[in-house]
Amino acid sequence: MRNRTRTEITIETERILIIRKRKGSILTWCSTCAQQVQMIKVDEAATIARVSSRTIYRWVEAEKVHFAETPEGLLLICLSSLAGNRPSDNPE
Repeated sequence: MRNRTRTEITIETERILIIRKRKGSILTWCSTCAQQVQMIKVDEAATIARVSSRTIYRWVEAEKVHFAETPEGLLLICLSSLAGNRPSDNPE
């Protein structure tokens, strides 16, 4: 009988997301928060929350995040309200 040796390798990784203020984000009044907050574009919100843009739109429709719409029709998401929505809390 041959003795078999089993080698187990564990690889740990770390991910850091750096968010810089862009021209697309603005400081404006959120009527739901009743204070000035940072508003960001849908794609930036999706990146921060680690979900798809479609999920962000669903959260808007379900009123899970606060939002504002510009006169041009651009949807902006309240960064403060986004903090409570994580993938583990809200499956896609």
